[in-house]
Amino acid sequence: MKKNESNYQSPESIVIRFMREKRQLTLLEAGKKSGIKPKLIDHMENGRRVITQEDIVVFLEFYKFSEEVFKELLELKPLTKQAANHYFIKNRID
Repeated sequence: MKKNESNYQSPESIVIRFMREKRQLTLLEAGKKSGIKPKLIDHMENGRRVITQEDIVVFLEFYKFSEEVFKELLELKPLTKQAANHYFIKNRID
């Protein structure tokens, strides 16, 4: 896992957080169930670690979201929690 020197919160990191929150998981719960250390998840969500394509695949499988949903969330403008929640409701995603 590569450290992100700029602490830039990428759209991918924001969407990863939305997906975890949609599943109503704390960092500790997500870490325990996924096998990924909670601190590492936190670093990825907050832009302190670069998220790789492999990481995205793991999160999509663990949070049970399709790649299509992930891509559609990335396209939200603005990319906010409110917009993500609206997307989930509109598309009847539980």
